[in-house]
Parts: sequence; structure tokens; C-alpha cells
Amino acid sequence: MKKLLLLSCSLWLLAACAGHRREARLTSEPSIERALDIVASTDEGKPLIKFLYKNPVRFEYANTPGPCHKFSLKTREIFLPLDYKGSDLVLALAIARAGHIYRTYTITGIDEVISEEEELGAIFQARIALEINLVNADFGKAGGAAEIKNDFCTYVLENSRYAMAQARKKALTPDPDCQRPRETLENQRVWLEKTLRAINDETFYQLLYERDMARVKKGAIPVSEAMKHDAELRALPTYEVYRFQRTFYDKQKDSFTNFGKYYSSEIRRDAAWRASHKDDLDRAREEFSACNLIQ
Repeated sequence: MKKLLLLSCSLWLLAACAGHRREARLTSEPSIERALDIVASTDEGKPLIKFLYKNPVRFEYANTPGPCHKFSLKTREIFLPLDYKGSDLVLALAIARAGHIYRTYTITGIDEVISEEEELGAIFQARIALEINLVNADFGKAGGAAEIKNDFCTYVLENSRYAMAQARKKALTPDPDCQRPRETLENQRVWLEKTLRAINDETFYQLLYERDMARVKKGAIPVSEAMKHDAELRALPTYEVYRFQRTFYDKQKDSFTNFGKYYSSEIRRDAAWRASHKDDLDRAREEFSACNLIQ
């Protein structure tokens, strides 16, 4: 009996330690932990948080300006505006959107954040806001929450398509503090076809270098990383470059196909969700009827 009790205690301690490590993987900030719990308490958010634990990403507050999320995809980090710390609910919405974008990036294989991911993130964020029964006063507790409120009001007072169009417009507007403008899927496809035609000259190197430098300009990667990529590629033997080129092209093309299917399925999912939550939408329309939408 004594041995059984000791074994039970040991197993409990191991489980407690594992649980502690599980939380530590996602953030070191208590306010972000509370916001993660809010997301996990919703039907829409629960699968997302489960995915993030299985595919760890770290959420922290940004030490740079900009009322927006920022990604360091290589290091699996997401940075959130410090101003959102004033409201766990607003912070939960920021986490939901950024986390959804990270999940899309991971599932589809797209190697950077594109405008279509922002579109899907915006409508997912709105569904989370509706599930947690957000009220107008909640947005006043966090600085810099005007963008989130406007996106939510657009989803509620207009429709999903218009909310996505507004998210796309914002994503394509230059703003280095927010790693914008984003690329579009179509632009990515056009660029990829150029890499396929870039054989037997240095155009291939230049295309990759210019893409990395565009990411540097947006603050997505440091210039040292862009220079390193270029040097490593140019150092490859010719036959290795050809193999790299073909592998690179096939991988990118597959990711575009995966993303197209995912994008369509998410739009269908959102339409089904709206149809089954008409009461929630009606309540929100009344609560936020005075929203002054930013066009």
C-alpha cells in the first residue's frame, strides 16, 4: 500500500511538472496566460490552443512600436502590442488572430504570412469575440484596440466577405512597424514561376535575394539572415543548385495548393458558423450599432 501511495505521488508530481512545462512553452507573461485560457474556453478557440501546444509557439509582448501582431516564424515567436495588456479580453482576440495565422502557416506550408492569412485571421477573431460575449466597453480598457474593434464591427454590421476585404486592404498597406505590406497568394505564384524559368544564369539567386530583402524591409527577418541565405546558395555546386531549385519549386507549389484548399474550407466553415449563431450576431449588432467603421 505504501509503495502504491509513493508511486501515485510520483506520477502526480510528474504530471504537475509536465503541465507546468506545457504552459511555459507558450508564454512567460501571466496576462497572456489568462488570455490564452479565455481563448481555450470557447468552442472555436479550444482546437486552436490544442494545436499550439502540439506545435509550440511563444507569445510575448513586443518592444517595438505598432498596434499589431508580429511574427518571427523561424524562432516560432509571436509578439503582441504591450497596450493590449490592459484588457485580457482584447488580448485574447489578438492571440486568437495571430495564433490562427500561425496555425494556417504551419498546416499549409506557406513560408511567410500573406494577406489571405490575415483575412482568415480577421473572421476567426470576430467569431471568438462573439463567443466570449464581448461588449463595447471592453475595447476601452486596452490602448490601441481600434483596429480590432473596427474589424469586429465590420464582421458584425456588414458581412464576412467585406470584413475579409478590409483585412486584405490593411494587410497590403505599407507599414514596416507591422511587417506590412503582406504578399498575396497570386503574387507568390507569379514569383514562383519566375524561379522556374531562371535556369543557367544568376536570376534565380537574385530572385531569392530580392525576396529576402523585401522581408528585411518589412522587419520580418534581419538583414544578416538574408545575406547568409544568399551566401549559402551561391556557395553550392551547380548540380546542387539545380536540385535545390527543383525541390524548392515543388515544395512551394504544393504549399500553394494546400493553402487554396484550406482557404476555401475556412470560408465554408465561417458561413456555417454564422448561420448557426444568428442570435449572437443580432445581439452584437445591437451592442455595436454605433460603430464608426473605418473604410
